Amino acid sequence: MQIGGPSGGCIPPQLLDTPIDYETLKGAGAIMGSGGLVVLDETTCMVDFAKFFMEFIQSESCGKCIPCREGTRRMLEILDAITRPRRKEENIDALVRFQGIMRLAELAETIKITSLCGLGQTAPNPVLSTLRWFRDEYEAHVFDRSCPAGACKDLVGAPCQNTCPVGTEAWRYVAHIARGEYAEAYRVIRSANPFPSACARVCDHPCESMCRAGATGGEPIAVRTLKRFIVDRVAPDSYKQLVKPAGANAPKIAVIGAGPSGLTAAHYLGALGNRVTVFERESKPGGMLVSAIPEYRLPRETLQKEIDSLLNVNVELKLNQTLGKDFTIDSLMDKDGYKAVYVATGAHESKKLGVPGDNAEGVLPSIKFLKSYNLEGKHLAKGRVGIVGGGNSAIDAARVAFRQKGVTGVTVFYRRTRAEMPAYGEEIEAALAEGIVLKPLVAPLEVVVKDGKLRGVKFINNELGPLDDSGRQQPVPIPGSEHVVDLDTLIVAISEKPEAGGLGDLKATRWGTVTVNPESFTTSRPGVFAGGDVTSGPSTVIKAIAAGKSAAVMLQNFVSGKLLKQLPKVKLPSFYVEPVQVAGEEEEGDVMAARVQQPHLPVEKRRGNFAEVELGISEEAAQCEARRCLRCDLDFTRPLH
Repeated sequence: MQIGGPSGGCIPPQLLDTPIDYETLKGAGAIMGSGGLVVLDETTCMVDFAKFFMEFIQSESCGKCIPCREGTRRMLEILDAITRPRRKEENIDALVRFQGIMRLAELAETIKITSLCGLGQTAPNPVLSTLRWFRDEYEAHVFDRSCPAGACKDLVGAPCQNTCPVGTEAWRYVAHIARGEYAEAYRVIRSANPFPSACARVCDHPCESMCRAGATGGEPIAVRTLKRFIVDRVAPDSYKQLVKPAGANAPKIAVIGAGPSGLTAAHYLGALGNRVTVFERESKPGGMLVSAIPEYRLPRETLQKEIDSLLNVNVELKLNQTLGKDFTIDSLMDKDGYKAVYVATGAHESKKLGVPGDNAEGVLPSIKFLKSYNLEGKHLAKGRVGIVGGGNSAIDAARVAFRQKGVTGVTVFYRRTRAEMPAYGEEIEAALAEGIVLKPLVAPLEVVVKDGKLRGVKFINNELGPLDDSGRQQPVPIPGSEHVVDLDTLIVAISEKPEAGGLGDLKATRWGTVTVNPESFTTSRPGVFAGGDVTSGPSTVIKAIAAGKSAAVMLQNFVSGKLLKQLPKVKLPSFYVEPVQVAGEEEEGDVMAARVQQPHLPVEKRRGNFAEVELGISEEAAQCEARRCLRCDLDFTRPLH
């Protein structure tokens, strides 16, 4: 969040939890001479914000002094240039990128010093203030040709596509659904994302958060629900990826980990004509998709069909192969002749509570608990079950425990409030509907142990205090509020980290993740690349897929002797899909229609089984929802006639 003054001043997030007085505001560059405050959120682009004030100055300047008249006009030209894509570049744009942001700052300082009146002297403040506190946004516009806030139209295109980590043209397949063109819709989805069926069920759908139908007062298009409608009707093998035959001298590439990131990289590298071998330590491929995400969210038959469709003729899958035990990075490169290695082993080690008694019998790491059931069918939860944590792993563990035999009740304990829980909102709602209890604002102090076995947990109540580095209020213990909760099983789901075994001398961060160049995915060892949760820590499925997709490009460049760099490209809609005109219906009526609600399996039918909970929607509902789309793409693709 940012707070801006009407004349363009900005109070950055760093100052929001400090006492704000005149001197503080002045030091932040926020005092411009007019009263009042404007509160802005992350969807406000600070470059566009500064440009707005420069445009305002053009109409207010008297024009009598050159710094104000010509200098502010030049600043506006520069701001215009860095919010345009390369295909619309003029000579000035190339010059701006060459000179960098410093030129803009120098010009602003000069105008501020040499202008003759108060207007000219304060005119550069919006630029200087935003440059000081939000320099990263300027750098994203200049160097990456991207707008992190999703506000600069010429750099964003359709917000849904721009926000998708793999660049799926959501607007396009939604348009095809509205027209009843389901096979074409699937082709659009699959051409960008090798896991459409999985993502139609477990993606965190960031595209919906930026949907303009939601930003303009209505509800965002149910993009993930529409994707589910398509994947339920079109089989994965209907899409044929072009695969270049691997010659006798084709490069050999090893991929360690058959999760979404590793399989994505292997799929694309195999299609490019490389000989790829995927090594997976478990007995089934899929990584967290199969070992941690429960079957009621992602049916195993659906997932397996999707994985089978990815393993082209150039990709070999080897199961039950553990890094550090059955092979090493050294053996792959020095002995087995692999030219490059992609490490995508994920983050499978649950962190411990770090309180007395956390090694007692009956205390289980969430990943171990989930894997035991998902891969081996073991029911480890018994009696009164408690889960400590607030993320997706915690909610998955709670809902799996709810379905296991011998469980009498399930409670999730979280140190903050429900509003701060990182788990998906719809998953929390589903857990509560199933009878799972949520106890917020409590933290464990000690595991109560008797004869080496868990008997309960001693908790302390919290209250929310000052903001921490994540922008959330810190949980502060309340003295004297200690209490014991009797439990028979405790599942710890406070976070996960990569397992260190087998990674050898690869440089790691203090969090235990592998250190990589964020652009090239290269590690500290030449020829070894890494991506996904092993480098980022626990993240989303779609981000892991995006990492595998981008890493495949860099691996291909490496084995081909090319530069390990990708020039950023602006993803603007370029394919015209004619809008549907429905007889007897006004366009406004379609836009104002309510968002479709995805049906769910009744709660009474969920206990004791792992049948899929979220169900598909009807064809009529899908087409109605698709027609609500505001079709942002038409600003770029609509025919001129």
